[in-house]
Amino acid sequence: MIRIQSGRLKGRSLPLPDPGKVRPTTGKVRSAIFNMLQTDLPGTLFWDLFSGSGAVGLEAYSRGAEKVLFLEKDPDLVRRLAAWIGKEIPEGSDAFELVSGEALSFLATRPRSSPPGILFLDPPYGYSDWPALLKSLHDNGILDHNFIMVLEYHRKDSLPWECLPDWGCRILSHHIYGESGVSLLLPSVR
Repeated sequence: MIRIQSGRLKGRSLPLPDPGKVRPTTGKVRSAIFNMLQTDLPGTLFWDLFSGSGAVGLEAYSRGAEKVLFLEKDPDLVRRLAAWIGKEIPEGSDAFELVSGEALSFLATRPRSSPPGILFLDPPYGYSDWPALLKSLHDNGILDHNFIMVLEYHRKDSLPWECLPDWGCRILSHHIYGESGVSLLLPSVR
């Protein structure tokens, strides 16, 4: 089971999805991420792209995010997350948007209104489309706004760090937690 660690949903358990389908962000990494974001979460729109179990987005909601968008390409995982939210947080169901789809397609068609305040990107380890993903965020105007972006990746994955200034981003911090790398990005002008 995956437990929500803090906030209004503290202690609630999520069913653990099939490990062959997802790699949930560990409790240690979630805790570290939300310690970095704690003052920026209240009232924000949080995007959890590649959401899998939904643990990160639910932790964001639990700790004060106003709305959470979950994007996951596996429709079964989206249905399971929607059912869990309906059962466990029926009074808060308006705070969630669940989308089944692939990230690059979603970003290409998402209206520019209501950009996220915090984006969490956690594709599968070894994800080869990081350049296209980050370029798509820029090209679709999502990074034109004040934002915080958190990337989780395998520590040996190659990310297009050299392109970040062209896309209006700068790295605030890098951390390694076992096999996971976590980087916090901000707009270049912030």
